[in-house]
Amino acid sequence: HTRTHTRTTQTPSILPCCTMSKTDSKKSEVNDLRNMLRSIEIQRDPKRYKETVQKVIMYMTLGVDVSRLFSEMIMASASQDMVQKKLVYLYMCNYAESHSDVTLLAVNHMQKNCRDPNPMVRGLALRSMCGLRVPNLVEYVVAPLQGGLSDKNAYVRQTAILGCIKLFYTVPYIIEELNLAEQLKSMLHDRDPQVSANSLMALEEILARSGGLVLTRELAHMLFNRLREYNEWAQCLTMGVLARYQPAEEDEVYDILNILEERLKHANSGVVLAAAKLFLQLTADMPQLQPDIYERLKVPLITQVSSAAPELAFTILHHLQVMVAQCPGLLDKEFQTFFCRYNEPTYVKRLKLDLLTEVTNEANMEAVLEELGAYITDVDADMARHSISAMGRICVRVPSSAEHILAMLLAFQELDIAYVTSATLVVMKDVLRKYPDCADTVLPQLSVLAANAADVLDEEPAARAALVFILAEFGEKVDDAPYILEEMIDNIAAETSHQVRMSLLTGTMKLFFKRPAECQRMLGRLLEREINDDLHTDVHDRALLYYRLLRHSVNEAKRVVMGSQAVHGDFLEMQATSTSRLMPEFNSLSIVFGQPAVTFVAQQAPFNQIGPGRVQNDELPASAASTAPRPVIQAPQAYPAPNQPSQPATASLIDDLSTAAPVMPQLRLLSKPSLQPADFERIWMSSEISATIKEPLKRVPTVPEMESILAERGIVMMASAPPQDGKIKFFFYGQEEQTQVFHLIEGSMDVHNAILAASFKSANSQNAPEFATVFRVVLSKVGLIDM
Repeated sequence: HTRTHTRTTQTPSILPCCTMSKTDSKKSEVNDLRNMLRSIEIQRDPKRYKETVQKVIMYMTLGVDVSRLFSEMIMASASQDMVQKKLVYLYMCNYAESHSDVTLLAVNHMQKNCRDPNPMVRGLALRSMCGLRVPNLVEYVVAPLQGGLSDKNAYVRQTAILGCIKLFYTVPYIIEELNLAEQLKSMLHDRDPQVSANSLMALEEILARSGGLVLTRELAHMLFNRLREYNEWAQCLTMGVLARYQPAEEDEVYDILNILEERLKHANSGVVLAAAKLFLQLTADMPQLQPDIYERLKVPLITQVSSAAPELAFTILHHLQVMVAQCPGLLDKEFQTFFCRYNEPTYVKRLKLDLLTEVTNEANMEAVLEELGAYITDVDADMARHSISAMGRICVRVPSSAEHILAMLLAFQELDIAYVTSATLVVMKDVLRKYPDCADTVLPQLSVLAANAADVLDEEPAARAALVFILAEFGEKVDDAPYILEEMIDNIAAETSHQVRMSLLTGTMKLFFKRPAECQRMLGRLLEREINDDLHTDVHDRALLYYRLLRHSVNEAKRVVMGSQAVHGDFLEMQATSTSRLMPEFNSLSIVFGQPAVTFVAQQAPFNQIGPGRVQNDELPASAASTAPRPVIQAPQAYPAPNQPSQPATASLIDDLSTAAPVMPQLRLLSKPSLQPADFERIWMSSEISATIKEPLKRVPTVPEMESILAERGIVMMASAPPQDGKIKFFFYGQEEQTQVFHLIEGSMDVHNAILAASFKSANSQNAPEFATVFRVVLSKVGLIDM
């Protein structure tokens, strides 16, 4: 008998896999990687071994913590494969600071590679050693670095120079002790141009606090003569440094300009702008040369506008705009350069239109207006509006164009396009302000438009305000003017625009003095309405002023309201701001923003604040103290507007005031608050972060010292953690005297980089920034931070 055995297969449950946490999954993957790196079979297969190392780097870039594989990765660096070496060195640089004790093993291997016959291996090892940024290992880096500076291979010398910068930001004093700055100065004359350029960049970084590299006549001439040898980046860097050089004689200026002439023909826009800046600065004290210099510079810049990418064209157009402001008439003959192309982005087109208004004169007026007229039917409504606005500015600047432009504006009204009609009305207002004698040409057609104003201008408050202005100024010539305004007054409750309300109030007053019988009652209703309206405060105040003027004397009110309307020159809102302060900052963001750098740059050189090499406020000269970096307390949800720099006047005043001694806020704290750890945790978990700070420390205090300093001001330590990965963590709290509200602090001190970071939470989030200020002031008074 054959017995049939039935084997029962039990399907394993997948529940444990489903319930496995993401952290456990990652740990399992890291353990698998460790096993693969330790596998003898994989190590014997170079291809599989390199793929495993690549997988480790992939996990690292994805944010997975693979620092536990440090020992295995050190072993993987003993390979002749350059790709594998690069990957392992990248891994070491990433985790060296958190594993400084084990990193010493890797340093020994790197030191050996620094003596390798292959210059690529030497350069890679030296670059990686300098990139470890572990102060305790600097002594092992010094000897290979000095050897690299005198290496026969140019690539190794380039890498060693960049390593000096990294070493400077890790341990600044080592540069002076080893006299590396003098060695770098001698390398400016290196036969390899990239080595020379790297030396210049390194010296600018290292000597930034003292104003950068001192340029002697011989050094400056050497750099000028070597410009053609450098690549584009090095040329821009070198010319930026040479902008500080002041020639002693006029003949020397001409010699330098002859050398720079060739740079203006370069294809790279950065090189052209850097050379242009040198042209302008070298001849700043030679006014007789200025017209010729501007004429020479305009050709290469116009060429760059025509051939560059839109972003570069936008930047260069801003520079041309500043040059036109400094030298009027410079680009009048090149006006066709600023005609818009169909495929250009809107931001370039708008800037070109602004430039067109500045280069238009009587000779090219008709061609420019014809071009602007073609943009009116553009599918982009903003482009059409900007074109009409440009016509208005041309009309104000070129009086002979007024009649022609008015005829074009009246023709645009017949297109029956709402946004064209509204933009035309706004421009007509400006034209009639400048040339009131042209009113007879406009008013007949304006009366027809005013009858349908409610439908056409429903969503155009600026156009409605312009219509009111025209009717008020020329109301004696428009029969229906009082009745049109009366209809708007009757619907004033539905008017949401502050601009229209203000224009209607002033316009009705003016029309009252011209046609009192028809306007008296509606003016009374309007004044009563606006005086009783508290929503628009400034309109309310002006209505009250007009009412009191009328009560005092109608003739006096007429004299005040109907003052002289004559306009001389350009309107104030059309006048360009002075660009003389921007010229020394040519080829920088100041030209694009239209403001000096001091208004939007709050940091002094060196601009890299990594590690102890950052600048402290007390090390800056007095003239720079107001613009030194200051940490700002802010709510974490608040984000600054990215596309607008701060206002210059307000910023400078605030900066000047903030250099005074820090003043203790008015927030009063209990001298000895009491809070249980459980209550601290409950408040912390139930509250949101109200303020954060990040401060550079002048020195790193001990935990007991911090506890003692803050306790004197009523800020008590709840707990602290021992140093881990170079950071000390602590928790403090304080209690308001009046409201009994607790303010909590979670902070950390980065021992290596001397940086203090803290987050603040409170049940009363409104006072949290003030509490954070108290915290900063206390630390400032004992000299730990700067305010």
